[in-house]
Amino acid sequence: SFLISKFSPIYNSLELRQMKLLPSLTLTAIAAAVPSGVFASAPMKKFRNVNEILSVSIGNKKGEDIKNKEWGDIFVKFRYGSGGDEEIVRESQVLKKPVEFFSNIVGKALVSSDVIQFDDKPQRLFCRIIQRRRPKNVLIRFICGPNSGRERTLGTAEFQPKDLKLDNIERKVIRTSWKMPCGRSNPDMFVEIEVLKSRWRQIYTDANIITDEKLEPFFSLTSTFFKSTLETTKNLRSFELPKPIAEADPDLKMESPLPSLENFCFPDNDEFDPVDSSTLTAFKLINNVPVVRDQLTYYRNRGEAIYEIRNTVGNNIATPKEGRWINPTRDSSMKRIFFSSIGMIYVKKLPGFEKGYAADLTDLATYPVRNGKQEYETYGCITYFDEHGNIVKITDVNGDVHTPGSEHWEWAKLKSRTGVFLKAAFAHFGEVHYMWGNHGSSTLRMFLSPCHPIRRAFTPHFYKTHHTCRRAQYSLFDRKGILSRGLSLKYDEGLKKVFEDFIGGFIYQSYPDELKEQDVLDCKFHVGATDGMDLHKIFSQYACDLFDEIYTHEEKFKADEELKRAHEYLVDELRIPKHLQEYTMDNVKEIWGEILFRVTGYHNMIGAVTAFALDPAMTNIRLQPKGRTMTEEMETIVAPKESAISVALISAITQIPCPTIGECWKQVLENPDCTSYATLRENLKKLEQKIDQRNLVRNDNVDFHPRYCAISISS
Repeated sequence: SFLISKFSPIYNSLELRQMKLLPSLTLTAIAAAVPSGVFASAPMKKFRNVNEILSVSIGNKKGEDIKNKEWGDIFVKFRYGSGGDEEIVRESQVLKKPVEFFSNIVGKALVSSDVIQFDDKPQRLFCRIIQRRRPKNVLIRFICGPNSGRERTLGTAEFQPKDLKLDNIERKVIRTSWKMPCGRSNPDMFVEIEVLKSRWRQIYTDANIITDEKLEPFFSLTSTFFKSTLETTKNLRSFELPKPIAEADPDLKMESPLPSLENFCFPDNDEFDPVDSSTLTAFKLINNVPVVRDQLTYYRNRGEAIYEIRNTVGNNIATPKEGRWINPTRDSSMKRIFFSSIGMIYVKKLPGFEKGYAADLTDLATYPVRNGKQEYETYGCITYFDEHGNIVKITDVNGDVHTPGSEHWEWAKLKSRTGVFLKAAFAHFGEVHYMWGNHGSSTLRMFLSPCHPIRRAFTPHFYKTHHTCRRAQYSLFDRKGILSRGLSLKYDEGLKKVFEDFIGGFIYQSYPDELKEQDVLDCKFHVGATDGMDLHKIFSQYACDLFDEIYTHEEKFKADEELKRAHEYLVDELRIPKHLQEYTMDNVKEIWGEILFRVTGYHNMIGAVTAFALDPAMTNIRLQPKGRTMTEEMETIVAPKESAISVALISAITQIPCPTIGECWKQVLENPDCTSYATLRENLKKLEQKIDQRNLVRNDNVDFHPRYCAISISS
């Protein structure tokens, strides 16, 4: 089925657009159906079959607990190769508990076990199951890592080459028994691996970049600090969320991280979960102690990059909620990015009689990159798609046109993915967190008493919003923070200007109006126009029903001075257009319905970047000009460590399990049995079923799925 997406004309003519509807097809069967010359644009010799080990599990057939509590975490260490310099070792920490709500996966390594084997020459795969003590000294744990103590071997296992050869099977689960350290076989103990057959371009598999550069100390320190703080960050479930407690305070103490934006501020602490002062102090110290260096440290190849990044974030980023992206750098994945992921908000239908769509991200080129030791490429390009959403070309800001199969096509796709990743990230931080979320939460805390029925009803949708604003302050806005160091932008004319544009230039607009401007409302494969619009209608109806239920007559609404002051605050802070500024029931309903959608489904969609974070070939925020030689090209299509670590760590913050709208939070409401909430629950349940059905005939998407959609901007 991997070839289906490569030959979109045949694929679309047969109306077999979803892989889930296709049986496993052999190369011979497809080749017989393809006209001569189709293979010319993508010669088979440019690809290699790759077996990726997605996960490893350990278990006991008797159901007994393997772990000795006196020791620390359990790891599976893989070793394969012919020995010497060619031998490759990978290590995976086994999970002690689920990393996702609704998950019962324990004793399984999901995120750091991507060892790569080429199935044209499979080799034996050796496993050693070890357990490490956690150092008792806090300083040693911080410097050397939480699992840097003495280790002991629990057992060994071996997978044979014939077991690792997948042939025509795309995914396979292989199990083998342990051997005890003494060499005696133990049939009750087992190691199980899940292997996926992929096809990578040879430029990703055969690269062997040698560099003497050591990783910049800032990124080493930050990796350790982020990992330890993420492991201690916990969120409540929806049914555990508390009622508001703090009295209304129009004079909340505020933080203003950008003096150039006089009106931009947010509360210095969260109502329910204030950020620990020691955490903020640590962020400031890490930012200011290491010297800023303009260096690039490369991974040897893409396989090593995936493995190293997953070890960097540990188990803090699980598999994407929508499921693992298979071959995410392939041409067909560009459709997924722009019509079923973070690019949905930027793709527009071509005007007039032109058929197709385009995502114009050339405005990113107005933000200048640094001039220093390294040569960096400006961000931004235009990506074009046909009427079916298949990519047809990429036009660079300098006028260069790249088409599928052309010399620098992989680099051009990387530039496109990087552009959409960055623009979505800027909108995510600037518009969703610090405008929709921050001001929506602030208006409740500043003007409505804790017993006010609107504050009671809406508080769950702003759970830990100000915690996130405060915690991210030094990472995002600081001149020496991880975002500034990771990007290749200049600070004053670049990153600082980004926030001035995305925050200072924010203007309220409804989601349906945005889709109308994009002319995608009738696009059947644009998930925002289907799932997104469905969820928007549900929250709009909920806001209308709730206000009607609370304010049974107009006089009661007009007499609510608290709500009136809250409305006036939102009008100013969200730059609400004139036709919605008057304090009327209809205007208040529309504004709050929009806010609820933005801090739930829209935030979930624009922050769904796990696939980008886990594979450094997906995006490179230290993008360099296209290579003049094959070696240079290898260096430019897989992000260096400075970029990959920045993307992974910032993304990890957004992937902490959050309370969802699929769960019940009626305990917070003034009237838990109100009709408006009951209708909301019924509509969300119907939407779950509808999206599940849609996912049967498309790439899985759960951006607006109530079961996975966060109830607030809590991470």
